[in-house]
Amino acid sequence: MAKSPNSAPKSKTAPKAAKAEAHATEAATKMLDDGMEKVSDMASKFGTYAEDGMKKIAEHASASTEVMRTIGSRNMDFFTRTLEQGVEATQAMTSAKDPRQVVEIQTGFAKSMMSAYTSEMSAQAELCMLAWRDAAKPFTKVWATK
Repeated sequence: MAKSPNSAPKSKTAPKAAKAEAHATEAATKMLDDGMEKVSDMASKFGTYAEDGMKKIAEHASASTEVMRTIGSRNMDFFTRTLEQGVEATQAMTSAKDPRQVVEIQTGFAKSMMSAYTSEMSAQAELCMLAWRDAAKPFTKVWATK
């Protein structure tokens, strides 16, 4: 019996196919390992960013609580002052002898209150802006570096 011409090449291609398959498997495994390493690095960085962010939030929450406490205190002081000035103006108007005096007292009180109100609101707005700037510092630093 004669040997078939196809049988000899099959025996030579079998080891080549096995080598090619092993090489493909190794390459795929390496690519998967590299991909998993990149995902792991990214997750680690994300975890670090999240942890740092939570620390900053906690720090700024206490700072914003202090700002709100200051604003509340200023509001109560302003309310107390305006109430006292209102009582004084009312007493002055009730003791006035002339309607013109009443109008002058009332006009002076209104001007005084408007001036006090605008200066207090400006001061409180400045406090709020300072608090916003402080709260935004971590974010502006990150954006400035990119």
